[in-house]
Amino acid sequence: MNSDQGFVYSIALKLRPVREGSIPATAGHQAYAAFLATVRRADRALAEVLHDAPLPIKPFTVSPLLGVPKALEGRVAITPAKDYYLRFTVLLPDIFQQFMRRFLAGEARPTLRLGGVEFLISEVLTTPGSSPWSGYTSFRQLWERAKAAEEITLKFASPTAFNLGTKEWGKHFVVFPEPALVFRSLLKVWNGYAPLAFAEEPLTEYMAKNVVVKRHGIRTQMLRYPRHFQIGFVGKVSYGLRGKGNEKERRQLNALADFAFYSGVGYHTTMGMGQCYRMTNDQ
Repeated sequence: MNSDQGFVYSIALKLRPVREGSIPATAGHQAYAAFLATVRRADRALAEVLHDAPLPIKPFTVSPLLGVPKALEGRVAITPAKDYYLRFTVLLPDIFQQFMRRFLAGEARPTLRLGGVEFLISEVLTTPGSSPWSGYTSFRQLWERAKAAEEITLKFASPTAFNLGTKEWGKHFVVFPEPALVFRSLLKVWNGYAPLAFAEEPLTEYMAKNVVVKRHGIRTQMLRYPRHFQIGFVGKVSYGLRGKGNEKERRQLNALADFAFYSGVGYHTTMGMGQCYRMTNDQ
């Protein structure tokens, strides 16, 4: 698969800790380090580019550790009696190939470390349907399958926020799923990596005039990174796509909603934030 084909991937790692322990409830920065360490074992130069290069949009996302219990005093307990999952999405085939090379190199039981806990990687799930968090597709398939549905429901599975820059009083974050912020975030990543970009001006104009929040069930959640606290929202949001004669724009927004599974939404998507997916009628 060549990068000009525009494939995107979601990889779910099934993990089993080697011993009892605990990790910080906010472990996205540690998962980010684990992702780079995995790439580095296959391609050191690529890992350095991903870490050091001032890329405007990082071509991957990282989830928090999935399947953990409720946090107690900022930490979550980990037990070898239970499986956990960590998910990575990548927007470039070259990264996917190097990441997978790490697990196809013949090592019997590859491991991954989060904080002070070592995990055995028992499965690497990439096939659609093998896990709720695994799959792959292409930008072309996302576009060709998109319908002009007039309602889109998104589930924000990890805390999500939008960074609107630094003001004289500090950083300006928005922690509400305003349509323009959500879909502009998706559009920015799509146009950064898709072989065929969506025209920004007509789509943002349509969003401003015709896309509304129909209903939502969200709450805020605080993350504790080593050097700062970060608030975000989680929950379900339904958007109404209004207006007549805008089938192309509605199709584009529907394609972006499906793309959210791979791109994430908003701020710090490489550190566990902004994990998002489109909900269907049976979810």
